[in-house]
Amino acid sequence: MPLLFTLTLVLMFIPIVASLAFMPYLTRETMSFGISVSEETFRSEPLRQMRKRYATISLIIYIPVLFVGLYVSMLSNAMLQGALLGALMGLIVLTSVTLNLLFHFKMKKMKATLPATAKGKTILAVDTSFRRQKLILSNKWYIIHISLTLISTAAALIYYDRIPEQITLKFDMQGNVINSAAKSYATVLFPNIMQLLIIAIFIFVNYSIQRSKQQISAGNPERSIQQNAIFRRRWSMFTFLSGLAMVSLFSFIQLNMIYPIESSTIMLVSLLIPIFVVLFAVVLSFTTGQGGSRVQRPETGSQVQPANDDAYWKLGSIYYNPNDPSFSVEKRFGIGWTINFAHPAVWFILLAIVIIIALAIFLGG
Repeated sequence: MPLLFTLTLVLMFIPIVASLAFMPYLTRETMSFGISVSEETFRSEPLRQMRKRYATISLIIYIPVLFVGLYVSMLSNAMLQGALLGALMGLIVLTSVTLNLLFHFKMKKMKATLPATAKGKTILAVDTSFRRQKLILSNKWYIIHISLTLISTAAALIYYDRIPEQITLKFDMQGNVINSAAKSYATVLFPNIMQLLIIAIFIFVNYSIQRSKQQISAGNPERSIQQNAIFRRRWSMFTFLSGLAMVSLFSFIQLNMIYPIESSTIMLVSLLIPIFVVLFAVVLSFTTGQGGSRVQRPETGSQVQPANDDAYWKLGSIYYNPNDPSFSVEKRFGIGWTINFAHPAVWFILLAIVIIIALAIFLGG
């Protein structure tokens, strides 16, 4: 089991670290550390060196953390192991946030010193027919997820008498049972509740991918439209498949209640699904880039300056624009989408997420 966990740590940790370290290379070429620039400026030597320094500093910090994590994974004390790994993940997050802020402010100062030719003329491109394209998988595909949930629920109710009086809820990293609960309909059907919540979240994410704000590079709008359509389709597929994997995991957990399975098998399946999701996301990030920027990448960058809305991006990553009716927009640093914190519906959704998490913790014991 320690060897399995170590392998899992490597397969998840290395891709995550790589994506964090090389994130400046994955963003749109009209964004540099959360600041809008032209593609030509993005490819200039000073900005190339900035990205290289960011990646180097990140790896200098993350690689030793990786070796510490490998050492921790071999410890026999599961409680200490969990605490140390949590601390290491916290260190990675803190390092990433700190580096992003430092390089963001440095880029902000650098932009003010750019020559007038680099600042260029600002052009805003809009394609009114963009949303008539097939940009995402239809939400009808989530009938598969719902069907699996209904089958699992029916099986749990039909075979309720076969379920033992004590139900295992959690294992430690060594495969030992650390939490269990008395059988009840609430504990038996808890996986189904989680499945429904997961399905609702992933359908909402898929809808947001379709409806998120259009962002087209004015330097080459036709290429940008194609890139962005590919970007949305690929991440919609990721949303569908990763959601199905997570729903399947809870069905597997529920199956274990009816027909007890070896703890090693449970741990293996429980680790393989997160590995699949992480690797899938990292591969998509490197092959697609933010907004599809790594798809059909041209040899030279455009001199056209993108629309400058830097004032609406707090710290380069928090979007707050009361004048924009859009609920979600592409991230400036990172892959995917973020929300417009000035949109009235955002706070209701954030509250709902907090309630869902609290409910999951309460029901999960």
